[in-house]
Amino acid sequence: MSKNRLSMVFAVVAMAAVVLAGFFVGVQPQLAQAASSRAQQVDVDRTNASSRAELARLRKQAEKLPAMRDELEKLQASVPATASMSRFYGELYDVAGATGVTVSSITTDDALPYTPPAAEVGSSATGSAAAAPSASPSATASAAPSSEASASATPTTPAPPTTFTNPVINSSNMSLIPVTVSVDGTFDQARQFVAGTQSGERLFLINEISSAESSGAATEGAEADASAGQTWTFGGYVYVLTTDSGAAAKG
Repeated sequence: MSKNRLSMVFAVVAMAAVVLAGFFVGVQPQLAQAASSRAQQVDVDRTNASSRAELARLRKQAEKLPAMRDELEKLQASVPATASMSRFYGELYDVAGATGVTVSSITTDDALPYTPPAAEVGSSATGSAAAAPSASPSATASAAPSSEASASATPTTPAPPTTFTNPVINSSNMSLIPVTVSVDGTFDQARQFVAGTQSGERLFLINEISSAESSGAATEGAEADASAGQTWTFGGYVYVLTTDSGAAAKG
C-alpha cells in the first residue's frame, strides 16, 4: 500500500471519528435536551389544563357565593352563637299576635351541653331477628285460604331514620336551652302558633305538648265554646353553636 493511500485511509478514519465525536458530544445532548423539553411541555400543558378546569369550577362556585352567603346568614340566625333569648321572646310574641293566641308564660332553664346521639350498633341484628319469625307465619298461611293469609299478615316495621352526627359539633361548642311557652287560645290558633314558631328565624324544636282548661274556660252546657278556653303548653329546645366553648350559653 502506497503512502498516499495510507494517508487517505487515516484521513477517512479521522473524519469518521470527528463525525462520531461531534454526534455524541454536540448532537446527542441537544437531542436529549429537546426530548426533555418536550416532556416538560407535556407536563406544563397538562397542569395548565387542570388549572383551567379548576378555575372554571371556581368561577361557577363564585356565581353561587351570594346565595350561599344568604343561606349561611339564615343558618346562623337559626342557631346563633349566643343565646339571644330576648330576641327569641320577641319572635314568640310576634307569632302569638299574628295567630290570635295570648302568651301566658315563657320559661327557660339552664343551658345543657349537646350530646351526640349514639349509633345504633344492634340495628342490623335487630332487623335480622325481626325478619326471621316472618318465615313461619308465611309458611303456615300458604296452606290456608287467601283471606286467612291476608288476616294473619303482619305489617312490616318501617326502618328507623339514619342517625347523622358531625364530629365538629360536640358538647364543647353546642348547647341546648330548654324553653316552655304557654298560650291561651283555640285548637286552630294553637296549631297556627306552632306552625309559626317552626317557620320562624330561630330554630325551636318542640317535643312536648299539653293542654288544659284555662281559668276562663267555658261553663257546662257550652260545649261549642269549650275549646276557646284552652291553655296550650309547648316544651322544646333552642340551640346555640359557637367556636368558643365558654360562650355557648352566654347572651
